[in-house]
Amino acid sequence: MYTALARFGYGIAKAIRPSKIKKLVKPMYDKATKKAFTGKMGAAEDKLVRGLQGAAQKSYKGYRAAYGATLGTSTKRKVTSAALGGYTLGSIFDDE
Repeated sequence: MYTALARFGYGIAKAIRPSKIKKLVKPMYDKATKKAFTGKMGAAEDKLVRGLQGAAQKSYKGYRAAYGATLGTSTKRKVTSAALGGYTLGSIFDDE
């Protein structure tokens, strides 16, 4: 049971890698920016879109840094998923 939980946690850790997140978000981001820069927006709206783009880039960099610090290597992913699996298993069988 512990092995199955650890494998499940490892699968989740691999699924939320920054490259996977970028592939998911990039088409939406490209569609929004393409619409924004067609010249149909005013100066204020254009400024807002550029500000949102900057915020999105900073958020992604922050996500990459946080992922790298916690799950950035194979060993870190295994240890983290094993710890979460152990915690989950312990909380399931905890009688208190």
